[in-house]
This record gives sequence, C-alpha cells and structure tokens, in this order.
Amino acid sequence: MYPNRKRKLTRITLGFTLFLIIFDLFIPFSYATEWFSIPDTRLTWGNTIDYAPSITQAQDGRIWIVWHSFEIGVTNPDIYYKIYNESSTFQWSSHNKLTTNLSNDITPSITTAGNDIWVVWSSNRDGNYEIYYKIYNGLSWTPDTRLITNPNSDWDPSITQAQDGKIWVAWTRDDDIYYKVLQATRIGEDLQIDEVVPDTNITKPDETIDWHPSIMQTQNNETRIVWDSLILERDVDIYCKIYSGSFWSEERITYNNKDDVMPAIMQASDGAIWITWTSDRVDNWDIYYKTDPPFQDLHDIAIISVTYDPDRTVAFQGLTFSILVVPQNYGMVGENVEVTSYANSTPIGSQMVHISAGQLKSINFLWDTTTVNPGNYVISAEASIVLGENDTADNTLFNGMIQVRIPGDADFNGIVELTDFVLWVNNFGKTAEELSLNAYADFDNNGLVELSDFPVWVNNIGREYG
Repeated sequence: MYPNRKRKLTRITLGFTLFLIIFDLFIPFSYATEWFSIPDTRLTWGNTIDYAPSITQAQDGRIWIVWHSFEIGVTNPDIYYKIYNESSTFQWSSHNKLTTNLSNDITPSITTAGNDIWVVWSSNRDGNYEIYYKIYNGLSWTPDTRLITNPNSDWDPSITQAQDGKIWVAWTRDDDIYYKVLQATRIGEDLQIDEVVPDTNITKPDETIDWHPSIMQTQNNETRIVWDSLILERDVDIYCKIYSGSFWSEERITYNNKDDVMPAIMQASDGAIWITWTSDRVDNWDIYYKTDPPFQDLHDIAIISVTYDPDRTVAFQGLTFSILVVPQNYGMVGENVEVTSYANSTPIGSQMVHISAGQLKSINFLWDTTTVNPGNYVISAEASIVLGENDTADNTLFNGMIQVRIPGDADFNGIVELTDFVLWVNNFGKTAEELSLNAYADFDNNGLVELSDFPVWVNNIGREYG
C-alpha cells in the first residue's frame, strides 16, 4: 500500500497518541494528571483495519476526524470521517465514507478553512500515488479533485490554512518534500481555487530520502514543515523548515543513532512549538516529543502600516483624507488596544479594538482639513502599550508629510494674490501629480488644474495666513 521503505509503520498508534497530546495542550497543565483517570475511548468498530487519523475543529465547534480504512475482504482502502457534536443527543456521527474509488485512498489530512472543511489524501487511481482533495461547504462535498498534476509519485500530504486565508499543502514526491500554496475565493456558491505558489521542493534532491511532512503556521505567521530524513544511509532524523515570509531556514530537530520518523508539529496557546515522532531508539517503536520554549514576548503590539487617500503631499483646506492604520498583534494572547492617528501631535481620532494573537486590524480615520491651520503635518499612528509589553519601539509609525494650504495659495507664501492666478494659468490642464510644490494650482483638490479652480482663487483673493 505504501511506497517501499524500511519504515512501514502502523500509524494508528501514532495517530491516537498525537490526538491525546494535542488535545492535552488545550487543558491547563495543572490538570495533566487527570489523563490517568480518563479511559481510552474506541472510535471505530467492525471488520475494518483503520489507519492514519487526522483531526480538526470546525468554526461551529464540531470536531472532525478522518482516517483510511480497509474493510475485511476488500482489497482497497477508502477515506472515512466522523463528526463530534457535543450538543447532540448522539455526540458522534456514524461512519461516513468520503471516497468510493476502487483504488487505494490513504493517509488523509484535514483542516478548517473559514467555513469550509478541506481533506487531502493520497490515491493511486491514476497509476501511481497522487494528491487529491475534497471540500465541504457546510451542505455538500465537492467531487474528488486531483491537486497535483506531476507524473511522479506524490503521497502522504499535510494541509493547513495560514492566517491570511491561503491553503498550504506539503507532501512527499519520490524522496523529497514539496509544498504548494492555494488561494480559495468563494464567488456566490462556487469556490475558485488559484495556485499562488507552484509545486516547490524544500529538500535536497538526490542527497536525502525525505518522507512524512507535517505542516503548520505559528501565531507570528511563520510556516513550519517537519519531516524525517535519511542522509547518506545513516539513521533517520527529524528536520524542520521555517518560512518567515521571505526565505526558508532549516533546523535539525533530532540527533540520535536510531530512526526518528513520522513527525507531527503544532503550537500551543502559550507559543511553545511541540514536535512529536516515532523512534526505535530503545529497540521498540515508541512516541517521543520535544518542545521549543514559548516566545518571551507574550504581549507585543505594532503599527505595521499607515496610508492615506488621496495619496498627495499638498492639500488645500477643505479636503478630507481617509487614513488607514493597520496594527498587528505579534504576541501570544488577544489584546484590547487603543489606536490613535495623529497630524503632528494633534489627535485625528482614536479607536479601541480587540486583536487576536497573530492577527491584524484595518482601522480607518477621517481627517477633515477645513479648520486645520496651514502648515506641514506629519501623519502617524500609535498603539497603546499593553500590559507586559517589552518591545514598544514599533507601537508608533510615521508615514509622510501633508502640506495644508489656504485655497488659492499656489506658491505657499501665506497669501492668495495675483501671482497665484499666474501659476494657475501656466499650469492649466495639468494633473496634481505633475505640479511642483511652489506652483500647486489645484485649488479645489479634484486632482486637475481646470476652470473650476478659478472661482476658488477669486473667493479667497487677499486672504492670508501668518
């Protein structure tokens, strides 16, 4: 059933152990000893051989588990799933058969993507193993769809959704680890799937044998992929690739003279990275794990963007700017943050927002310059310092200067006079982008020097500031 390699391991022990470890991370550590008093619960029955479970929680709170199953007397495995609904009279649904193809459908991986449920798996229905997927939209499943079109063998996928909504899939191709990124856009009742990043190899072709990827995204937007790697016929170890948004870095996770295989990775609510795997280091296959200590900065808010519309450096009194401020929570817990935008030291407006860990917010402020004194104004934004925050340097961000003028003062000398009329004539027909700062004759702020600017000059002639 699996591609040949010396490590043909049964996955059910690993899968359910992972379920217990991952579930335990959401229970306070002071209650960890209660696991000894909680009985193991059997999920599947009947004349079947059930392997390779994967688990997720949907936005409605229900728990989904998928696995592949051999029915006794049937030569090919299929993908099945069950749903746990705590509020239902019968909390677990019946077995649901997800695939019915006569080929081998194996090693599923499941994730929640907004209101949708995605399942990917390996299938040899086209001759060699390829990756397929199905999506559940709350009412029905899409047809089995081939995700990878490469003629080589693609198998053992892992799937996750990033914080920006994109879908990341990692898998094994021959003896290397590949990934791709998808963008799913719902248009009415249809879901459009676009490839953002094509099939990309992150390992070393022809140098290593790399299998069993597991993918996740951290709360600070790093994508991490772990896998097991056999290098130069020595023992198998666990490696991790980390994508920070611009490049991949690599870390070796295990150093042992035995085989460490089939890893899984996740991040706990305190920011710690947990990696677990199977190893034969004491002459028997057992489960091991290690954790990376949580980030020191549990509380960290930053302003990452300040932009304004219209995007111009000169404005005559009366123009209203839309100022877009984007704060992000780099910390590990949700925070209530007051965000204030400024023109120099004068507040334009403030809003109190809640930002979940790792998330960002877009906040819009309106700056009406009607009563603003002429002068140069630096636009900035500031996020309040939250309790326990150490890195406060990025709580404030400055972005550009806007020069506010009396309507009709093209040369910005503080008075509307005949020289401004001459500049209007000389620049007639030009766009705002084509004007120099000492001949800015778009008096009505509409982006073009035209006839409508003349009455603005007439109505303000003789007006001065200073």
